[in-house]
Amino acid sequence: MKNIPDWKEIELDLYIYVFIVTVTFSAYYFLSNSDILKKRFIRRIGIEKIKVYWVLFEKLLGFLFFGVIPLTVVLIVFNESLLTCGISAENFQLSLYWIIGLSPILILLSYFNSKKKDNLNRYPQIRTSKWSLQLFVISALSWILYLLAYEFMFRGFLLFVSERNLGFWAAIILNIVVYSLAHIPKGIKETVGAIPFGFVLCIITLQTGNIFATFVLHVVLALSNEWFSLKANPEMSFIKKR
Repeated sequence: MKNIPDWKEIELDLYIYVFIVTVTFSAYYFLSNSDILKKRFIRRIGIEKIKVYWVLFEKLLGFLFFGVIPLTVVLIVFNESLLTCGISAENFQLSLYWIIGLSPILILLSYFNSKKKDNLNRYPQIRTSKWSLQLFVISALSWILYLLAYEFMFRGFLLFVSERNLGFWAAIILNIVVYSLAHIPKGIKETVGAIPFGFVLCIITLQTGNIFATFVLHVVLALSNEWFSLKANPEMSFIKKR
């Protein structure tokens, strides 16, 4: 095992980054699944509005814990450039090739998966029966914010520091393990599916040197799945306000 560094040779920043990912994800998970907090929301805004506002609250929590807090650690605690976390325009053309090449595949996967019962039981995450254009746009924007922070934490914040300390393949394995474990609350199907998807995203990120392509591809997957699921769900419909 010549290529794996001794634990004494690993820089302190990797341990801190892994600790930050563990704490922030745990905080996000327990707050977004807090019955006490949800009941307070219901008392304030009512049972019907909670179907919308709680999901938006979850997305904003994700943006805070996966984006704002890790970003603060990078810029203030370690005083590092965003370039070290994949926030750059490097290899922009190569990123576009990945986006153009994989987006149709992801959209097709979403289309065929959207009609399945287990998917319809979970998506769209906003479980209101009537969708207006305003809700449609707000939901999409909340996904974009959430996934920007999500990709920054997993493929930017964690992956690059792991690659610097552990090497290419060890960093990918660590990232896939953490990424897959993060999907356990969503069931075995998404947990297992996160393994090949996470592998592809790691390869793209390290090859391009930025998280742009993985962010866009994740958004394409999430939004296409939401829109196809909305259309396939017989209990939901799109309404036009006059």
